Amino acid sequence: MAIFHLSVKTVSRSTGRSAVAAAAYRAGDTLTNERDGRQHDYANRTGVDGSFIIAPAGCEWAHNRSVLWNAAEQTEKRSNSVTAREYVLALPAELDAKDRADLARSFASAVVKRYGVAADVALHAPSAGGDDRNYHAHILTTTREVEPDGLGKKTRILDAAKTGGPEIESLRELWAMQCNEALERHQKPARIDHRSYERQGVDMMPSLHMGPTSTTIERRHQAEQERQGEPYTPRTFKAQENARRRRLNDQVRDMVRDLAVTVREVAAHAIEVRKKGVHRLLNALRVKGKQEAEERARRAEEARKLEEAHREVLRQQAIREARERAVHESKARLEEMTRNVQRLAPDARESFLAREYPSDPFSRALKAHSHPMGSTGLSAEEKAVRERLQVYQEQEKRQKAEVQRAPVRGRGRGRGGPSRSRSLDYDSGPDFGM
Repeated sequence: MAIFHLSVKTVSRSTGRSAVAAAAYRAGDTLTNERDGRQHDYANRTGVDGSFIIAPAGCEWAHNRSVLWNAAEQTEKRSNSVTAREYVLALPAELDAKDRADLARSFASAVVKRYGVAADVALHAPSAGGDDRNYHAHILTTTREVEPDGLGKKTRILDAAKTGGPEIESLRELWAMQCNEALERHQKPARIDHRSYERQGVDMMPSLHMGPTSTTIERRHQAEQERQGEPYTPRTFKAQENARRRRLNDQVRDMVRDLAVTVREVAAHAIEVRKKGVHRLLNALRVKGKQEAEERARRAEEARKLEEAHREVLRQQAIREARERAVHESKARLEEMTRNVQRLAPDARESFLAREYPSDPFSRALKAHSHPMGSTGLSAEEKAVRERLQVYQEQEKRQKAEVQRAPVRGRGRGRGGPSRSRSLDYDSGPDFGM
């Protein structure tokens, strides 16, 4: 069954990445980054079904992969510049290789036409040991418009907070439409939808995206259990949560199916009664028939209410568990951040805070993405850490002042012999019991 997946990522120098390396890896090519002299050799990489470049008309120079991505690197001067943007698409496994390539080309051409960029498309086959339906494409695009003599202005519409979200949603809708048109054209019954289950009005819990790390752990764990002759049980949190959600969705589907069977049986029974012309019997037993009908309706209504209540309990339980996990992780993160900043030298603390809580909107959005409570949690954490640090610094100042005011006591030479005064010991710094 075809699935919908379209994610948009960036290649940024702030994370130690380069557009040249990303293009070489995805296309299975060998490229040299002229900016730092590093060669990226992925010519022997397997799993790449094909690659090609699409560029605006008259920009033939951009069809050279090395020239294109070295130009993207050399045009950007800042140390934290975004040098490329990547679209990851799940290709329908119902289509053959040529049709999947044509579908990826259609989407890349639409992106090129809309933003005036160049697109480097790499088609990937399912990885060994993974889901054999996982055909996908990586489309690497420039962040600047491509012109006949080089790269032009930045495509800011995808970076701005007000326009970026709607643009990506529009691209997701376009990709779903192109996939469904291709499936219909090739007479495949599968269809996809870019909207969430909630927006579609479907009472199902979506699964969590496993990601490369969890997927690798699960594959190794499954292979180990198969070697030991044991039944496979999920190991990572995401795999366990997906298994739990699948069980809940199956239970809901079973309840809906059972209810539908009951409704069909009642309807079939009524039709059969009408066909046999038993109106005289119904008149004689109208009281009993009415009671039976009311009882069936009551049972159907009870079944419907039980189903709705069960779904609501499952939904609230999932929400409550997710909230509790996020709060626990946020508290642990706050304590860790407080300890880290207190261990630093006073002149290094502010730079640490600026790095962990950047003021730049894009960098802060990246930090907030990894925080359990999102941007709100990140702001609250920053406020709490700074308040604790302020208390900590004030206590440091008080203890230093007390040490400086304390009298220096030595050994006297009075008639009673050496001085019996005791020396004073001072703590090396404040302690909050952290």
